[in-house]
Amino acid sequence: MTTIANFPFFSLSFDNDGKSTDASQLTALQQHVTNDKSTDVVFIAHGFRNNEADATNLYTQFLTNLRTHLGSAEFKSLAPRKFAVAAVFWPSKSFKEAADSVDGGHAQSVGDDDGGRAQAEAALKDARDTIATPQQKQNLDKAIAMLDELEDNPDKQNEFVKLVLSLTDGLALEPSEGLEELRSKDGADVLANLKAPVILPTTDSEGDEGGTTSFTPPVPVDGDGSTQGFGSFFGKIFGAVGTLANVTTWYVMKNRSGVVGANGVADAVRAIKTLPNSPRVHLVGHSLGGRLMASASKSLASPLLQADSLTLLEAAFSHYGFSAKGPNNEEGFFRPVIANKVVKGPLVATYSSKDIVVGLTYAVASRLARDNTKAVGDANDQYGGIGRNGAQNCDVGVADTLHASGTPYSDIPLGKVVSYNGSDGLISSHSDITNPAVTYLFASALTRTS
Repeated sequence: MTTIANFPFFSLSFDNDGKSTDASQLTALQQHVTNDKSTDVVFIAHGFRNNEADATNLYTQFLTNLRTHLGSAEFKSLAPRKFAVAAVFWPSKSFKEAADSVDGGHAQSVGDDDGGRAQAEAALKDARDTIATPQQKQNLDKAIAMLDELEDNPDKQNEFVKLVLSLTDGLALEPSEGLEELRSKDGADVLANLKAPVILPTTDSEGDEGGTTSFTPPVPVDGDGSTQGFGSFFGKIFGAVGTLANVTTWYVMKNRSGVVGANGVADAVRAIKTLPNSPRVHLVGHSLGGRLMASASKSLASPLLQADSLTLLEAAFSHYGFSAKGPNNEEGFFRPVIANKVVKGPLVATYSSKDIVVGLTYAVASRLARDNTKAVGDANDQYGGIGRNGAQNCDVGVADTLHASGTPYSDIPLGKVVSYNGSDGLISSHSDITNPAVTYLFASALTRTS
């Protein structure tokens, strides 16, 4: 048995459809929970990761800091509990989320002598090779062959965008994600919108107040210095093409995370929760892993099986996800989690104005869905993310400030969606979710479960 920070650690691996790739993994977890009489099982899910090692590193950092908290006098009430960890691994290799750092705080140049053509082609080929069905592969091959015909040719641009967007065929995402708006536009308009800089708020703001900064968008930088994600050489047709390929990949991954959560993880939770010793179950998700865990929770609504807590860390789904009524009077996609009281204990979500990844992806969705030169992606935008702005327009929503480690929470409300703002230096980026302040919040939430 593997242990990390003295937590029994079990991998649960799933394919694109949420089917287990190794049934013995869940069996081993069930046997341990039964034999060890585990009182609590923590299911934790990563977002976009390049490989399993990256995800394991994230889990290790999170659990190491959590173990430090659990060893302190403040959390002595948790000492008698026996924890096990179910680490979710899902296929999200085709897009990287390490998009928080840019050289000197500025977007790095990703253009080349051909105005970004090589990068655009590489993005299309990556999508073709990693997420496309056989028919979609043919469509992307046609699109790649059209690259040199796009400039100043609206008809070709319209055809090209339809071919790329075939990657989203069959996806069923909520209206607040902007996909249907994107599909309804002419391809030439889509590419024209993607040429212009995206303006993101740099601080928490009300309405149009507060600082803003112009992004083009910033280029994600991995640990090895390579650029990934939504970066593009704006003002050029190939930059718009690269961004279109990446945002399309984003929609595919968003849908996949939901499928894995609703199918694979929800089934695994039921298998653990219904063991003879009926341990507490805690769901934790980062980025699209947050969407995965919200989807698992929604699936647990029928037939109802309550999770003991749900923790969303810079989650990548609509900030209207838990709303009774969104901007177009529709119910939030994850509203059944609230309506059916799926979460017995705390439901907490971190957010930060420093989360460029969630802010940028939703700002791009907003730009694609409508012509808007004002600041986008903030709390007032129809297309905003919960990891950037917290839960919006939620009748059971509560806003609070993330505490530094060691500063106790007087109370974490139950029956509410509590959004904790880490913008003031406690969450410095999208992936800054393993630090002592965030893990302290999770440990504090654990004390509110019985």
